[in-house]
Amino acid sequence: MNLKHEHNKLFQVLEFVTSLVQLNVVFLLSILPLITLFPALYALNAVTRQWAVNQDYSVFRAYFRFFNEGVRRHYKLGAVWTLFLLILLIDFLLIRQIDAWQTMLFTGLFVIGFVFIALSLFLFPILTHYEMKTMDALKLALFSIMRYGYIIVLALLLFTALGMLAYRSPLYLLFGFSFIVFLTTKLYLHQLDRTITSQHIDI
Repeated sequence: MNLKHEHNKLFQVLEFVTSLVQLNVVFLLSILPLITLFPALYALNAVTRQWAVNQDYSVFRAYFRFFNEGVRRHYKLGAVWTLFLLILLIDFLLIRQIDAWQTMLFTGLFVIGFVFIALSLFLFPILTHYEMKTMDALKLALFSIMRYGYIIVLALLLFTALGMLAYRSPLYLLFGFSFIVFLTTKLYLHQLDRTITSQHIDI
């Protein structure tokens, strides 16, 4: 009986790791045209959220269903988000060509970029987990930056560790990114649900 239980646990671990690799690959392929980054991130978060909530480790059909959902339901937000990201990247490139005030401009742009990334870290799980208006989702994401700053720190540490590991062996990239998104999404939604329940907030 114990042996059968151990076999089941091993099978679940292997299934999870395989799903991580599949999700990572399909995500990387779907962002080759950079304009699809928003729906790809939406789908990535939606699939990892499905894993965390339902322990359903399906990938391909779920990913493309959520990808289309991200395009269909959030096309306006996706367009604004993508445009803002492109402007940030262009500004970073332009500042490198400027001699005067470069440090000040770079610092200001770095702060804006950090807030944008932190906001996105919370925004995508919110969009996939709750039914709410875009402005309400943005407000909740801003609130989460102040309330759950430790999740941002955790994500930064994990992505830094992934970068260091990938420098030694790119194979870590096959599952590392999707695993970090799964971990932070699961932790964040768990904490957010507890906050909403304890404070009797209607979503």
